[in-house]
Amino acid sequence: MAATYTGSCSCGAIQIELQGEPSVQVSSPSAPAPAPPPRALDPNPALHPLQALCHCRDCHKSTGSTYSTNFIWPQSAFKLVAGEPTVYEKVGGSGHPVRKLFCGTCGCQMWTRPSARPEIVVVKAGVLEGGALAKRAPAAEMFTSRKPGWVASVEGAAQFAETYSAH
Repeated sequence: MAATYTGSCSCGAIQIELQGEPSVQVSSPSAPAPAPPPRALDPNPALHPLQALCHCRDCHKSTGSTYSTNFIWPQSAFKLVAGEPTVYEKVGGSGHPVRKLFCGTCGCQMWTRPSARPEIVVVKAGVLEGGALAKRAPAAEMFTSRKPGWVASVEGAAQFAETYSAH
């Protein structure tokens, strides 16, 4: 039976459920790339499962910190169980619109839907219950070109100066 992850905002008004494991994956930029080069985020079984840190300016602003920690699931595995999130849409670090969904009561940012990749949902790892945040180390860091110099890279995580291209 597939794993089920549940999550909620700080006040509990918004509740989500995810089936299976994060299954969108990331290639290592140091690996030889076929022609044309793959996008950074690509469902390829030979690559790493994705929990990623994002160092983009939007994540600096939305977290009030140096990065956000995210799990990336296929949209088909995501379910809104309770509540009605507030939506904020803007152009993201990729240059494409992103929809950020959060609780209008407590302000907790829950997930993001990038228009360039409608098949995925980017869930903020800290909203998941059951210690999910501690169970998987980040496999990638995105927008490292915008990371403060005093923040160390995660050992073993693929490093991307920017993000995936939206082909």
